[in-house]
Amino acid sequence: MNVRNFLTVIMTAALAAPLCATDPCGMVPPIYTGVGSPITRIGLQKTYVFHRNGMESFVIKPGFQGKIDNFGMLIPFPNPPAIRKVADDTFDHIVNTVDPPEVVQYVQTFRGMAFGGGAMGGSGEELDFQNGLWHTQELETNEVKVLKEEAVGMYEVATLAAGSSESLKRWMDDNGFQYPEGMDEVCEEYIEQEWCFVAVKTKVNNAAGAQPSPGMRETDTDLPTGNTFDGFVQGMGFRFYSEELVVPMRLSAFNEGSLRNIVYILSDRPKKIRHIPEEYVQRQVFGKDLLANLTEPVPLRVIGGTADELSEDIKNLLPELRDPRQFNGIARELFLSDIEALVTKKLSLAHEDLENDLLAIGEHFGLRGPEIDSANRVAVSSQLEDSQDKYLDKLETMTLTLVDGDFPREVIARDNLKFDNFRIANSRNRRTFYDATLFEAAPSDRNQGKLYRGKISFNDQQQNQQPSYRISMRSILISLTSVIAGILLIGFSRTRRPQ
Repeated sequence: MNVRNFLTVIMTAALAAPLCATDPCGMVPPIYTGVGSPITRIGLQKTYVFHRNGMESFVIKPGFQGKIDNFGMLIPFPNPPAIRKVADDTFDHIVNTVDPPEVVQYVQTFRGMAFGGGAMGGSGEELDFQNGLWHTQELETNEVKVLKEEAVGMYEVATLAAGSSESLKRWMDDNGFQYPEGMDEVCEEYIEQEWCFVAVKTKVNNAAGAQPSPGMRETDTDLPTGNTFDGFVQGMGFRFYSEELVVPMRLSAFNEGSLRNIVYILSDRPKKIRHIPEEYVQRQVFGKDLLANLTEPVPLRVIGGTADELSEDIKNLLPELRDPRQFNGIARELFLSDIEALVTKKLSLAHEDLENDLLAIGEHFGLRGPEIDSANRVAVSSQLEDSQDKYLDKLETMTLTLVDGDFPREVIARDNLKFDNFRIANSRNRRTFYDATLFEAAPSDRNQGKLYRGKISFNDQQQNQQPSYRISMRSILISLTSVIAGILLIGFSRTRRPQ
């Protein structure tokens, strides 16, 4: 039995098990509920975008505060996307790709530190790369076509085509989704352009009342009135076909609060956002530097002496301490996954389907949190490392652009974000002007001691060995617990069958 079939068996058993109530804290998506909404954006709003040769991918992880009994999300797309959950640390790792952290060692005290410097539901459905661009068939104005329904972690997701904003609103109201009041005109424009919509709501109530079903009509996500949430939510990734690099951010212009956005664009040319001030382009990392930041040891800063004066124990630890994967490995996986999708012409990759399956198992057993995510990543990473390395050289033809600023509300409301080629001046493209980890210029007093980049030689021996990953016993036990529980449930269900 292969892994996917085995997971299917476990998930089937899990569906028959008593389902635990779920804790909504930190598990609700961003939302818009219209004028006077209690929802407010908080924190820096970050978006990652990849585009090349008609394939686009973007990741969002917004922050907000408000009542948790109203949460939902509506995002327009030119073509139906593959949807997946992304790691909570995704944007931290992207930041560390722009400005890798430094490992700091003190000669006198030898103390060290580092400081900042969905798949398609596992159904096997894929759009043909050449002919799979979405075009809506003629729909009646009162008609909504459900293109796909799926669960992504705690999220329930429906991909829709609509004949009018009125019919879209009616379907969302009937099925427990939150339609963004006041944006009929914008939605109508998307419909005229034959875009589809991804509607999202969160499973925040008892899991038994929140299982997705055809039409989503049996889902109950109500919570006691007045519950609130402050913070960031589960990030989501979307991959879809688009001839033009475009980010559908128009609906966000209606949200209350600051519109400061940080957008990371991975593309074959350095970029700027059209009609957004050029000075908002803060940094650009070009091909070879991008590859080096993801694969070479992170910088070492030695204070109070030189690297040769470090103890032998510290020297032996340096390959592990300087391993870039612990700082930006998630970004490396994200970038290479998008490149793999482009090369293989697939919206959904095998390891993304596996992670969605593992996530679904955890949901059915009421297992959530960073430890579960870590255990899932261990399982998924075992599939990735060798298979993705062959795409590393493709990064040399890409540029990572960082745009940061308070986007003009009228610009966002008027049109989707579109992009032009643009190269930042070398005098501005440095950490002293804008530090990606600080979201502002680096302090002038940080350059203490001696900085070492790349591999370091000690007594003619290079510190270039690659450390092996250390998998915690706790993570292994969590994964095994899920599998064993599924096996026990299978046995339990068989003993209860009528003879």
